[in-house]
Amino acid sequence: MTTRNFNNGGYINRSQIIKFTWDKEEYSGYSGDTLASALMANNINVIGRSFKYHRPRGISSAGVEESGALVTIGSGSNTDANVRATTAELFHGLAAHGQNAWPNVRFDLGAINNLLSPFFAAGFYYKTFMGHRPFNPKNGTRSWMLYEKFIRKAAGMGKASNLPDPDKYEHAHMHCDILIVGSGPSGRAAAIEAAGAGCDTVLIEQDFLLGGNTLNLKDTKKYLDDEIIALKNAGVKVMNRTTVFGLYDSGVAGMLERVTDHLLDPPTYMPRQRFWTVRPKCTILATGALERHFAFGNNDAPGVMTTNSACAYSNRFAISPARNIVIATNNDSAYHYASEIENDYTNITILDSRKLADTSSKNRDAGNIRILEETGPLRVFGSKKISSLQIAHNRNGTWNPGTKLDCDQILISGGWSPVIHLLSHRGVKPKWDANLNCFRVPEQYESIVVTGSASAFWGNDECIQSGTLAARQAIEKISNRSISITNNTKRYNNNIESLYDITSPKIRQKSFVDLQHDVTFDDIKLAYKEGYASIEHLKRYTTLGMATDQGKVGNVLGIALMAKLQKKPIEEIGTTTFRPPYTPVSIGALKGRNVGKHFRPLRRTPLHEWNLENDAIMTMAGLWHRPWY
Repeated sequence: MTTRNFNNGGYINRSQIIKFTWDKEEYSGYSGDTLASALMANNINVIGRSFKYHRPRGISSAGVEESGALVTIGSGSNTDANVRATTAELFHGLAAHGQNAWPNVRFDLGAINNLLSPFFAAGFYYKTFMGHRPFNPKNGTRSWMLYEKFIRKAAGMGKASNLPDPDKYEHAHMHCDILIVGSGPSGRAAAIEAAGAGCDTVLIEQDFLLGGNTLNLKDTKKYLDDEIIALKNAGVKVMNRTTVFGLYDSGVAGMLERVTDHLLDPPTYMPRQRFWTVRPKCTILATGALERHFAFGNNDAPGVMTTNSACAYSNRFAISPARNIVIATNNDSAYHYASEIENDYTNITILDSRKLADTSSKNRDAGNIRILEETGPLRVFGSKKISSLQIAHNRNGTWNPGTKLDCDQILISGGWSPVIHLLSHRGVKPKWDANLNCFRVPEQYESIVVTGSASAFWGNDECIQSGTLAARQAIEKISNRSISITNNTKRYNNNIESLYDITSPKIRQKSFVDLQHDVTFDDIKLAYKEGYASIEHLKRYTTLGMATDQGKVGNVLGIALMAKLQKKPIEEIGTTTFRPPYTPVSIGALKGRNVGKHFRPLRRTPLHEWNLENDAIMTMAGLWHRPWY
C-alpha cells in the first residue's frame, strides 16, 4: 500500500524505517511516528469501533483526548488494551490490532447494533435490567440478575490478559522548587525564566517530544531545537514521556513516567513505568487547551477530526493531507490553521457560521482557500470513508439544508477548552467565561499558577509572555518576597461565536456528542424530557464523559446542549467533577515493587532468629503476619 508521507519536513527520521504490524499485516513507518500517524500514512481509515453501536471510528485528534482510535498492543502477558493510537510511540516490532469488533474493525458483525439503535436510547440499561422483577425460588435470584453476565460481557472495549504481568515497576520521590507541567510556548518560557533565577526547575511533558503545539506548526524545528538547548543550558531538568496525572494536598503531584513502553525488548534492569511522588514548592500549569467539535449529522465518520490535529499530522508527521478539505468553524483560529495545512495539493473550503464583517478581509478567499459565510456542516455521507458533505445555511438562527460538497476530509474548529483538570483536583470549580466561550479557573490558587492556553491565552506571543509572568509569580510565592511584576499580556481576540450543534428538523440524523460512548444530541434531549436535567444526572443517565477519554472534548458540548434545552446560560448548568488520574495509570505502576513477599512485610520479634537456631517449632500463632501500618 502506498504511503502519504511528504519527502521532507516534519519531526520524523526518514533514515530509520520501522516495521510494525496492524491486524497481523506488516506496515512501515518512521522513527518519530505515533501508531496513529503511521496508520494514517498507510491509508488505514478505520481503526476502532464505538462502544454501543459499533460504528466505525477513525482518528479524530492527535493527543490524549482521542476517543475513537483505541487499539490493543502486544499479545499474551504483554497485552495492553485501550491504548490511544495517537499517543502510542512507534517502535520496531510493535504489534497492534483493533478491539471491540468481530471478526475485525473493518467488518464488524456487532454493527448490527447500529440498526437497532432506537432500542438502545439513553437509560436503556436502567429501564431494561433494573426494574422490579419477581423472586425466583428455584435459583434464589431475581430475574434481572440473569442479565448481569451478559451486561458484563458486553461492557468495556479491549480485553486485558489474565496472565501475570511480566513487567517491573518502580516508585520514586522528588523535591524541587518549581514544577512546570507542559512544554508548549508558555511552559518553555516559564522554565527558562525560573531556572535563570536560580530555581531548581523541573519541566514535564507527556509526549515523547518536547514542544507542545509548536511541533504542529510549519518551520519551527530550528527554533524549537535552539530553545531545547537553552533549557538544558539553563539547568532545567526535563522529563518527557511523563504525565502529571493528579494534584493532591500540600501541592503534592503524582506523575507516571513511561520508561520502556517504547521499546520492544527493554533491558531487564529497567522498569516499564515509574510512579513519581513530587513535592514542589510551587507548580506552574502550562497544560494548554483542547480544540472542541460540535454536533452535526454523522460527525463521527472516519475522516472527521479537529483542525489543530490536522496541522499536527501535516507539519509534525509530514503526512500529505486529503485532496478536498472542508473546515467548519465558528472562530478565527481556523484560518491560521488552514494556512498551516494549505499547499499546492489541497483544495480547502471554510464553512464559517458567522457573518464576517467587512473588516475581516484577511478571512476572504485566498490561494486554494474558499470561504462560505453563515454556513456549516449538516451531515456527512460515507461510513468508512467520507464521500461528501451536505452543508446548511444559517438564516436568522435556523439551519436550512443546502447543497452537497465533494470532500474526503472534514476538520472541525469549535473553540478551545483549557486543560484545567489538575487544578480541579484541588477542588476548584471552573467558571464559564462567555466572552472566551470556555471554562476557566483562577490564575493563582494555593501554590499553583496557571499560564498559557490553560489560562485562555490563545496566541503564541501571548503564551510566551504569560509563561514568563507565571515564573515570576512562582518565584514570588516560594521566596516569600514581593517582586515587581507588570502584567502586559493581552488576550488574543478569537472572535468566537457560540455554536454547539447544527441540526435541521427536516432531516433525521445522528449527531454525536461523546464519540466513544455513542451519546447523541437526541440522548441529551431524551434525558431532559425524562427529568435528568442536572449535569451529574445527565452524565450517569447517558454515560456522557464516562469513557476512557473522560469527556475531554464532549463534556463541554454536552453541558452547552443541556443549557440550550433548558434555555439557561451555561454557567447555571455547572460542570461535572474532574478527578484524578488525568489519563489512565496502570495498576502495576500503583503497586510498584510491593508484590509477592514484599506485599505484606513480616514483623518478627528480636528472639525470632534465636528461636530458629535453637530448633523452635514455628506455628502460625508464633508468626507475626501483620504488615507495617
